[in-house]
Parts: sequence; C-alpha cells; structure tokens
Amino acid sequence: MNLHSDLQALQDFLRAALLDPARPHQLAISGSDEALSWQQLGGAVTDWAQRYQRCQAPSGTPVVLYGHQQAEFAVAIYSCLLNNIPYIPVDCIYPQERLKEICHLASAPYYYDVASRQFVATGEVGQPLAEQDLAYIMFTSGSTGKPKGVQIGRESVWHFMQWVREDFALPEVPVLMNHAVFSFDLSLIPLLANLATGGHIVLNAKEDIAAENWLDRLKNNDVSVWVSTPSFAYQKLLSPQFNSDYLPALGVFVFIGEVLNKALVKQLRRRFPQAKILNSYGPTEATIATTVVEITDAILNSQNDLLPIGTMMPESHMEITAEGEMIIWGKNVMRGYLGLPQENAQKLLRREGETWRGYKTGDLGYQDGLLYCQGRNDSQIKLNGYRIEINEIENRLLAMSGIREAVVLPLMKAGGGVLRIAAFCVTNLAPDAIKHSLSQVVPSYMVPSQIIIQEALPLNPNGKIDRKLLDSHARSH
Repeated sequence: MNLHSDLQALQDFLRAALLDPARPHQLAISGSDEALSWQQLGGAVTDWAQRYQRCQAPSGTPVVLYGHQQAEFAVAIYSCLLNNIPYIPVDCIYPQERLKEICHLASAPYYYDVASRQFVATGEVGQPLAEQDLAYIMFTSGSTGKPKGVQIGRESVWHFMQWVREDFALPEVPVLMNHAVFSFDLSLIPLLANLATGGHIVLNAKEDIAAENWLDRLKNNDVSVWVSTPSFAYQKLLSPQFNSDYLPALGVFVFIGEVLNKALVKQLRRRFPQAKILNSYGPTEATIATTVVEITDAILNSQNDLLPIGTMMPESHMEITAEGEMIIWGKNVMRGYLGLPQENAQKLLRREGETWRGYKTGDLGYQDGLLYCQGRNDSQIKLNGYRIEINEIENRLLAMSGIREAVVLPLMKAGGGVLRIAAFCVTNLAPDAIKHSLSQVVPSYMVPSQIIIQEALPLNPNGKIDRKLLDSHARSH
C-alpha cells in the first residue's frame, strides 16, 4: 500500500468514526472535566476545528495542546487528527518554561490552553514544518538537556491503529483506562485504541489517582483494559481492592515503557486469574509500540528470567546487530527529530532493499523464537577498573524470591566516573541477606555497596520509576 492510500484510508476512517459513529449514544470519553458520548464527541471535534480556524494559523504549522487529562484534551487531539493539524501535547504538570521552549523549538504560533479552552498566541512566527502529513510531534528528554521533538507521520498512526485493533486481545467494545500524561506516548495506546474500536476511554488526573477511592472510578465505568507501565501497576497492588472480585470487567492488562518482570505477572495472576497480560515494547521513535506478546503460563514458568517482548507488528522487522543492538525497520519508524539533522544521521538508517526507515534504538536484545530486550547499550559502567552491566545486577535481584521491585543506580562523581553502586528494593528481605544472595551469583565487585529498602519506588509523571529522585535519595544516605 502506498503512502497516499494510507493517508486516505486514515482520513476516511476518522471521518466515519468521529462524525458518523456506529454507537452514537455510547460514552466515548470520561475525562477529569466531563463525559462525552460519541455523538457529543463529534460535535465537540467539529467545534474545536472551527475555533482553531479563526486563529488563522499559517498552513502546515503545528499547534501545542496544554492541559491534563480533560476530555477536552482528547477532543483537541482527535480534532487535530481528523483535520490534518500536527499537534504537540504538553502536560501542565510541566512548568511554563518547558511550554515556551517547545513552542519556540516547533515555531508554533499558538498553544491551546485546555482548561480555559482558549487559543493563546505564543509570539512565534509560525514556520510550516518541513515534513508534511505529520500526525504529532512528541517531545522527549534530550541528551543535550533540551527536549527532542519526535515527528510521527499520519501513515504510522494509521498502521498502529489497525495493529492494536487486531493484535491486542481487546474486547469488542473496550473500556480503556489511561493514567499517562498525554505528553508521554503510552497514553496513545488507549487514545488510539478507543478510536480504532469505538470504545470508551476513562482518563485519570493525578489527583484522582492519588485519592483512596480511585479504583471506584474504574469499577463504576466497567474498565476492561488496563494500560500502564509495570511500576504504576506495582503501586496499585498495595490496594487490597485491586482484584477481579472488585473489578470484574478488567480482563486485559497491557504493559509498556519499562521491563516487565515475572514477580509482577505472578501477583497479577493471583489477583486477576482470568485476565490476559500483554507485554509490549517500543520507543517513541517507532510510534508508541512495535512488539506485543501475551504472557502465558508456559512463558511465565520457563527457565528464562527475562520475559519476552513478543513479535513485531506487520510491515516492520527487527534487526539485531553483532553487538546486540536492536534496530527497528518499518512503517512505524519516525520521520526524524525536529530540526536535528546530526541526530537523524546518527539514529535513522536507509538501506537498499528496505522500503521503510530503520531506527537504532540503543537497546540490547536477542531473538529466540520471540524477541527479548536486555536493557540499554549505555548501561555499562566502569568501577575500580571493572566493567559492570547495571542491567545484569537488576535482573539478578528481580530473579530473587521475595524481591518485588529493584532498581540499580551508579552514583556518579562530580567530575565523572562512578563513586559507588546503590540498589533500591521493594522487599521484606534484609539488605545483608540480599547482598549475600547476590554474591552467590555475581562477582563481589558487582554487589551494590548500598541496598536501600523501600515500601514502593517513586514514579515520575510518565508512570516510570523516578531514577533522579532515587539518585538524590541514595546520596543523602
């Protein structure tokens, strides 16, 4: 299928889904501000586009969307997709300074303040994007300290929507839980799956999640599909109500964003014996996710301590280099970083015989029937002359009976170099017992000098483990 027919197919689908929905009176979105049926959503999407047109933004310029888990935020995203307006989501938990920086980097003449439903002029001279037919630009933390804009084409979004509908074991009309901020692409799994299936997405603001009765919101909405990082689910296991008796509709778990370990899956199996648990993998640069697998009992009971990340989506394939680096080739690979030609030359590949681009992930992996991800290729450190793989220490800890979560951090000296290794563990085991067990399976120089026991590991706004906070915590000990 060529690019033009992909773009036309997406446009036809969006027009039908949003303007002529199959179930007009069914709920489409429950946000922190309001709930909308599919019929109401169609009206809101049309209204948003008309208000944006009045801004007279230059054609081909992106619009920044600024808010937090409102139904109106999803309305704006869906309207941008329908009307071929490239959008950039920024969550208002980030400071105004980041919003200004992103507006500047993208030459976006307007941002939409979701809470006040106002378009705000940024003072930027709107520059049309060099890449046409972009669906969105997702800004991630850059190694230079400045955020990097990942440009995703509309063809990639269409490809992803079809794959999620076919291969993610979703109910016919799913009710999807979203906890992730919209500036983290994990949120697009429920957002786009909702569009693809004509389902219902339940958005959860951070203050709702922090409330003691948050699970009631999932129960009252009959949430059937849970989408999160593993760390976010771990925290919810602290609630005794997080089980199939209290949440009988919850039948599918989708995990992405971090390594999924066997300890979490085993606990979920006990709490939700009938639920399907899916593990997925994919960097932002490859349109949200690129592999998926259902974690069966056979996989769970295998000798391999690592869980697989699955098989590739259609029209893509994984190359694993001699050094073990995973390279994704396919229709889902980004169009490039916004305005960063040097980075694009380093990360994006083109090759004769390959229809689509390749992306060097920086992740290490191997294939044994299914694909496995072993962590980053930049997680190797040197301590006292020894080469140490941080991922190996983490995997050894997670394989120990009684350790539910573990994060290992190298604490760096001010002038560079590693000072010491610290490990944070969620467990009832004593630090000395952990060190002793670890010394049985790794050399003594790989045993962390600090083992810090925690009730739960802190999460950042994306629902991933907050390693910066843990680093400062280890230094203060």
